[in-house]
Amino acid sequence: MRARMTMMRLAAVGVMAAGIAGVSAPGAHAATPPATPAPACLPAGHDGPWPAWTDGRPAAVPGVSVWHSADGWHVRVTHDSMHDRVFSGEILTTGKIATATPVKLEKNDAFKVGPAKHGIVFRFNNYGGIDGLDFTTTCAPFLEFGFTSDAHLVGPARIAIGAGGRHPAHDPFLIRRAA
Repeated sequence: MRARMTMMRLAAVGVMAAGIAGVSAPGAHAATPPATPAPACLPAGHDGPWPAWTDGRPAAVPGVSVWHSADGWHVRVTHDSMHDRVFSGEILTTGKIATATPVKLEKNDAFKVGPAKHGIVFRFNNYGGIDGLDFTTTCAPFLEFGFTSDAHLVGPARIAIGAGGRHPAHDPFLIRRAA
């Protein structure tokens, strides 16, 4: 199953806090991507229509928040303890990651866009605050998200998507572009 291969690859990547050394190209899929019609490529800076349920920031809850806005995609992590927790993740597409910007990262946090720009990997040491990244896409028919917390898959109840706080059925999960 493609999702399991992604998480196995994520675990094997060995994302290092100091520069994410040794990361393989996130876009090098081990399996065939889902059959999704390629979207018409839009002008730079416009990432096109995504499902309405992904729009708007969810209420802050321990775990991972994902949402889409007019500015692109947003991922934030936090937890409800003063003890360090390591969140890692991988975001994949057959399109391109156009831009990626850190949000409230400290020296032990890191992310990297793959050389072919088909994915992002990240590792955030979180102490109860907010860590995250913002990114935009071009020509992306889907985004596949996979998250771990202290090397364990994040449970779907700890992943909130869009203003409604929708939970995926499982982790990793796929969001397809709106038709």
